[in-house]
Amino acid sequence: MASSQGSTTSVKDVTAEDAEKGPITMAAAPVGPPPPPNGGLRAWLQVLGAFFLNFNTWGLLNTFGIFQAEYSAGLLSNTTDSSISWIGSVQAFLMLVVGVVCGRALDAGYFYADITIGILLEVFGMMMTSISTQYYQILLAQGFAVGIGAGMVFIPSVAIVGTYFSTRRSTAMGLAATGSSIGGVIYPIALKRLIENIGFAWAIRVMAFIMLGTLLISVAVMKPRLPPRKSGPLIDFASLKDPIFSTWLLAVFLTFIGLYIPFFYVEKYALDIGVSEDLAFYMLIIMNAASVPGRIFPSIIADKIGNLSIMIPAVLLSGVITLAWIRVSTEGALIAISVLLGLSSGSIQAVLPANVAVLCPDLSKLGTNIGMTLFAAGLGLLIGNPVAGAILSVQTTASGELWWGALTFAGITILAGGVALTVVRVLKVGFKLTKA
Repeated sequence: MASSQGSTTSVKDVTAEDAEKGPITMAAAPVGPPPPPNGGLRAWLQVLGAFFLNFNTWGLLNTFGIFQAEYSAGLLSNTTDSSISWIGSVQAFLMLVVGVVCGRALDAGYFYADITIGILLEVFGMMMTSISTQYYQILLAQGFAVGIGAGMVFIPSVAIVGTYFSTRRSTAMGLAATGSSIGGVIYPIALKRLIENIGFAWAIRVMAFIMLGTLLISVAVMKPRLPPRKSGPLIDFASLKDPIFSTWLLAVFLTFIGLYIPFFYVEKYALDIGVSEDLAFYMLIIMNAASVPGRIFPSIIADKIGNLSIMIPAVLLSGVITLAWIRVSTEGALIAISVLLGLSSGSIQAVLPANVAVLCPDLSKLGTNIGMTLFAAGLGLLIGNPVAGAILSVQTTASGELWWGALTFAGITILAGGVALTVVRVLKVGFKLTKA
């Protein structure tokens, strides 16, 4: 009782004393970060920075078909197609799998350390590729060094942009993702012209300097919006226990097993059916150019009808197109099917990260969950292209290579991914025709 009275007296005394000094200022309760701005200069600068990150990660990977053909015909002519494809597959795998660790580092507030080390590794790897003469040297430089560096650079392109937008997240991410398509157009043309004029080694060095200059733009303009989250595991096991998210990871894994097989082998396929060497070179560029509208317009529509509503038909269409590729035997048909596959695959890439933000709405864990999604995609890429190369080697005859086995493998796995995505949508919203 005495304690209570003492307490009351103390409060009254303080109140009276403070009243003479002026109004009382109460301590503000801690608040979370403000809602996403959904626009403004800073938000759109993140999109610009992410554009150049995609330009030098997925854009570089989209160029590997040129490296595949160049290595097969020259520096690594005594190496099998399957072995050469391991270089690109390791690069792709590490680019995506490193996202598991780097996604967590990003959540913890290490954005600048992550992107700086990534840029140095990626540029260093390209420089080492330019002086490599043996298979193992190219694998270490272009596969491992570039792959790890690209992984550290790529994850901010999706994790940071997603925190600046909510109502227009798909549009913003789709615009940022066009960097990979533009890179997949510019880098092959530049590489071919540079090789013709200054040789392979110096062509790679010039590419490395272009990468360095454009990546520095991203460092200058990008800035994390959310405060660091210092605690938490590398893998969000709570999300893995969620049937929706675990099925999502399975769908991504299956889709990416087959999705990039045509990109790795389209130039070689074109040469095998009698397309001229010049036009065969441009087939990969046609696919990458076609993916630009495939990334922009579906992303805008996705903000209205939902990301899964775009991704499911895009994946199923990609699987059907890949299976239809088996019957392609003319130049015109190959151009047409390359355009169609570029459009559909671009739509998949554009809405992939935005889906993670919808399926796992806790933005504080966005980096970690995107990293887990990229791990699933990277594992699919690591498996798919070498398996396709092995199938191709087994089906090689005296009269040439038979492509139906590799393309069937690619098409079936993509379609299986589309079925799994359909299950994700049903688990999320049921059979209702609603935004998802």
